[in-house]
Amino acid sequence: RLKQDGYEISDDDELESDNNECVIVTESRVQYHTYPYGSSQKTGFYCDQRDNRLDVAKLCDGKRVLDLCCYNGGFALNAMVHGGASSCIGVDSSQDAIDAAIANAELNGLDESRIQFVRDDIAQYMKDANEDAKQYDVIVLDPPKLAPSVSGLERASRKYHALNRDAMKIMDKNEGGLLLTCTCSGAMTQKDGGNFFLQTVQNAALSAGRQVTLLRKSGAAPCHTQSPASYPAGNYLTAALFYVSPESK
Repeated sequence: RLKQDGYEISDDDELESDNNECVIVTESRVQYHTYPYGSSQKTGFYCDQRDNRLDVAKLCDGKRVLDLCCYNGGFALNAMVHGGASSCIGVDSSQDAIDAAIANAELNGLDESRIQFVRDDIAQYMKDANEDAKQYDVIVLDPPKLAPSVSGLERASRKYHALNRDAMKIMDKNEGGLLLTCTCSGAMTQKDGGNFFLQTVQNAALSAGRQVTLLRKSGAAPCHTQSPASYPAGNYLTAALFYVSPESK
């Protein structure tokens, strides 16, 4: 990508870019394996959800937590380390992500009987969980970018609707619970001043037979500074925490 942008890259730089040396980083007393010197654009870690991971973890004491699109396990790890969750399950379609999450759980000395990571399509996982009458108290839904541009909003909104609907269906039916639902699509976050995504979740709740109350809406951590005038795309992340009511009788 640097070459495409006009930068001159020496052969030595290219060799260094293939360095797979692991660097252990610590965020909020949770440790992660990262690979900042590799050839990939990604390091194996997302800093933008830092505050959101910690904030939702504090609400997980004694709770059954489901971390969907868990990547390297950030939300699940925080729920165990800082929240004292009774159990955590992380789900991701990437085996590399699952392997990384398992390694991070081991790195933090977590009890493998209380935290598990599963490779699966999250839509299929939720469908199976609903059929098996599995229920959760706290669910984190943090999918990859579903709307790369405004032209993809309609299709993405249908996907967000379906995913949030199915997540609410496996929320504790008698007590309700908490749903942290996220979009990292700038087009979704910015449409109608951010209300479009919230309305999508509201409509999903109606389809699931639940009621939702918005408790908090946040974005990327403060290290991701924004400049609305010169770089509006910096406003890309929405993390909305909802209370999901018990199932309607």
